[in-house]
Amino acid sequence: MLTRALVLSLTLVALSSPLRAEDIVTYETTLKDKAFTVSEIKVPAGKPFIIKLNNANAAAAELEAKELKVEKAVAGNSSIVVRVKAMEPGKYLFVDEYQEDVAKGYVIVE
Repeated sequence: MLTRALVLSLTLVALSSPLRAEDIVTYETTLKDKAFTVSEIKVPAGKPFIIKLNNANAAAAELEAKELKVEKAVAGNSSIVVRVKAMEPGKYLFVDEYQEDVAKGYVIVE
């Protein structure tokens, strides 16, 4: 049987969770031909977030953002979701690694 103090401490731990999954905002962009349709994603500093990439091309792509520690492949005509940790203010490049000279965008953390 759980003691009252143990129940109270377990309740406090559960309630003190700093961030619930529903609190994380998802930002969406689409890769079509050689461009991201949303090429600048503005996010608040100090909060984790999610990027959803829709690949509208028949060919596979790879979302890469070295400073955000993101690298994930996406099949043609498919979508992926990547979680990004809270970042300091700045401008962070993301690319389609397979055509990184032309398919570029930025996450702007403010």
